[in-house]
Amino acid sequence: MSVRSVIVFCMATAGFCGWAWGQAVEIGSVGSADRRLAVAIPDFAAAPGMEQAAREMAQVAAYDLDFTGLFAIVAPASYPPAFQGYTADPTQIDFTAWRSVKTAYLIWGSVSLQGNTIVAEMRMFDVPSGTQVVGQRLTASRDLPRLIAHRFTEEVVRKVDGVPGIGSTEVFFSAGKPGAKEIYVADYDGANPKQLTKHGSISILPKASPDGSKVAYVSYKDRYPYLYVFDRATGRSTVLSKSVGLNAAPSWSPDGRSIAMVLSKDGNSEIYVKNSDGTGERRLTRDPASDTSPAFDPSGNQIAFVSDRGGHPQIYVMDSNGGNPRRVSMVGGRAYDPIWSPDGKLIAFVSEQSGLGCVIYVMNADGSGARQLSTSGGMNESPSWSPDSRHIMFCSTRSGQPGLWAVNVLPPCDLHRINVKGMSCEGPCWGPRR
Repeated sequence: MSVRSVIVFCMATAGFCGWAWGQAVEIGSVGSADRRLAVAIPDFAAAPGMEQAAREMAQVAAYDLDFTGLFAIVAPASYPPAFQGYTADPTQIDFTAWRSVKTAYLIWGSVSLQGNTIVAEMRMFDVPSGTQVVGQRLTASRDLPRLIAHRFTEEVVRKVDGVPGIGSTEVFFSAGKPGAKEIYVADYDGANPKQLTKHGSISILPKASPDGSKVAYVSYKDRYPYLYVFDRATGRSTVLSKSVGLNAAPSWSPDGRSIAMVLSKDGNSEIYVKNSDGTGERRLTRDPASDTSPAFDPSGNQIAFVSDRGGHPQIYVMDSNGGNPRRVSMVGGRAYDPIWSPDGKLIAFVSEQSGLGCVIYVMNADGSGARQLSTSGGMNESPSWSPDSRHIMFCSTRSGQPGLWAVNVLPPCDLHRINVKGMSCEGPCWGPRR
């Protein structure tokens, strides 16, 4: 969410997102022919008492791989007629029968329980050759069967495409009702939401540290909007900034030692950097215009930000010491919410244009090659990159009320609606792999 939105929020003291999510996933696709790799993922073999966990793990693996945009999941109705389910012995797989199915890969799993630990043997086979492509033995606490599946799919994606998937990642967001919002974290697909802060106030705009152990955010818990850092290990929040005026838009440096932010204590919005413990304040911008929404690049050497120094808000990039500012967004209209892809190649941002409203755009880091990712309709803002640079999560009102959505960066740019049952939300931040 941009500082523009923060100011509106401060004036209205009303939640941006007020929609209670369901559980269904809606996926849309626009563009070229389907070139995804077909993969079949039947329910895994299970030791007595582990049937539900095995079924859930197979479903999670299917969701993860479908989400990547690299795979198409083979429907059970297309399985070989003689297939009756897996056994715990992968050598019993009938590859001759599976070759009659239009699938490139087959994922097999076997799940058992040793004490309070789930033990899973998981493998992906190349169906035409019948050879193993990926094989892992994974363990986790009994209450974390989903995490095992997530970690396996990360390795599957790495093997196929060179960069690990994002199955084990988390998303941080603000949830609650108008006048009472807290910071939450959930699996990237919306499962397992957990409340982090308990201020009984309005807490918004979470930004996770590079290792996911801390979260910077804005809160009204002390009456005015100040910046805080929440430590997930201790459950405690400490003050980052309590300056007079606006305290907003925290952005972590790649090494986690510094946080850029927007302060208005000097009369207009300027960008500052502090150490993550709130010490060592340094002012970066000194312009009569409003400078907002800082975002470090992966190297820590540059910062993208929003400025209206040219008349309307646009995306600029400067050196991390504040020098050499230059405009990079050239798509027309107004531009907000820049965020650098983890691989450093792209910048996602929000473009507000007449007739389109606010839509998600992506451009090369030098400003070239700008293209629209999200379709128009409603308000689309607060883009956040997945760690693999393949997806962008954002908040949208395209369904009438705001919710979280994710879009694949590469064509056909599949659009996924992310659901957290019974919760409203705003300002997603995609966290690191676990």
